[in-house]
Amino acid sequence: MAADARASALEILRRVETGDAYASVLLRTSGTSGRDMALTTELVYGVLRRRMWLDHLIGSFSSRPLKEIDFALLLILRLAVYQILFLDRVPDHAAVNEAVRSARTVARGGRTGAAFVNGLLRTMIRKRSRIPAPPDPARAKDPAAALALSGSHPEWLVRRWVGRFGLEETQRLIAAANAPASQALRANRLRTTSSDLAARLSAEGVRTRPSAVLPDFLIVEEGSPQRTRAFDEGLFYIQDEAAGLVVAMVGATARMTILDACAAPGGKATALAEMLGAEGLVVAGDRHPARLRLLTQNAKRLGVRCAIVAADMAAAPPLRPEARFDAVLVDAPCSGTGVIRRHPELRYRLSPEDLPRFTAIQSSLLARGAALVRPGGALVYAVCSLEPEEGSERIQALLASHPEFRPEDPAVGAGNSALCASDPAGPALVTLPHRDAMDGFFAMSLRHL
Repeated sequence: MAADARASALEILRRVETGDAYASVLLRTSGTSGRDMALTTELVYGVLRRRMWLDHLIGSFSSRPLKEIDFALLLILRLAVYQILFLDRVPDHAAVNEAVRSARTVARGGRTGAAFVNGLLRTMIRKRSRIPAPPDPARAKDPAAALALSGSHPEWLVRRWVGRFGLEETQRLIAAANAPASQALRANRLRTTSSDLAARLSAEGVRTRPSAVLPDFLIVEEGSPQRTRAFDEGLFYIQDEAAGLVVAMVGATARMTILDACAAPGGKATALAEMLGAEGLVVAGDRHPARLRLLTQNAKRLGVRCAIVAADMAAAPPLRPEARFDAVLVDAPCSGTGVIRRHPELRYRLSPEDLPRFTAIQSSLLARGAALVRPGGALVYAVCSLEPEEGSERIQALLASHPEFRPEDPAVGAGNSALCASDPAGPALVTLPHRDAMDGFFAMSLRHL
């Protein structure tokens, strides 16, 4: 029932806004399915992607300042306004009635809150023709501020992007961040091939096409692959192509020993282990025990046998002092500005003060990783961030203190020179959501001389 989907969406939005929960995780574990799941997903992501513009409209029709509206009522209003203005298939009366019912039962204020919600929504419907369109940044006196409002991105972040990319490209970037992300699958080469996997998924109602950049990857065009028996049998892992390109840069071959220092939930570590087969070793570590448990579960589902899971490997690896790895992958914690299309709530949680915190962590992880690479081995650094402080500048800082490392062409491993860029630190893999239809990543490979 649509009412159940709306109630589920409201609860997910509440948990996202009041804690550190991610909408993608809550949706995956919500227990809803079919049409209810589709509507719940549309409502949750739609509200998060347009939150600033929705609040602007609510404020313009409200009899009280936005900051004085009870938080639970504001969530209800966001959900209802999104349905009224952006979902043609939802009748106005259904959105209003459900919002009023929720205001009576969920929000403080009871009948008073319900009356406020009812009045605001009905006034908005009656005056729909007067509702302004989002501001056009190209015609605005302050283009960045207009783009921030129309695209529901923090103004500080939009100003950074406009300064680096220019207004038109930033508009395309924000449009991509507000559009549904494609879903890519990595065929588990231990159990199948991409062509056999495509046929198997087709038989289960999932339509795919081959990736244009990675031979083991498929792009989902229709269906829910995570609800198939093929998923339960470990025939594939859901992973974006950009992450797959980072794995390819490692250049895993038989009998290598590889450290994935920030491995959870295990997408890159299991991919590396699949490449090694039974010959070699992947040591996968992470600082968070709960995420390590998820890594272990994923490895078990995929049938990966040549991986060892250990806590905080980059900080204190349980190895002999002289032990070194053929390759070390540092996929470091970061701001995540390259994956906002998948996690729209990230944009509201970030602040300019977060960047120095992340860069300190990244520098520490890079230094620890560099110390664990044998001569002739490779250190691969990656972040799903578009910010130069977290990418190029971290590599430049490492190279200044570690002259024994030299950047190498990422196309050698990733095999796609079109996605490689000339960077001040050296040749790098750079992917952009609006240009490449994949997550935004920065990655570099450094060879220990």
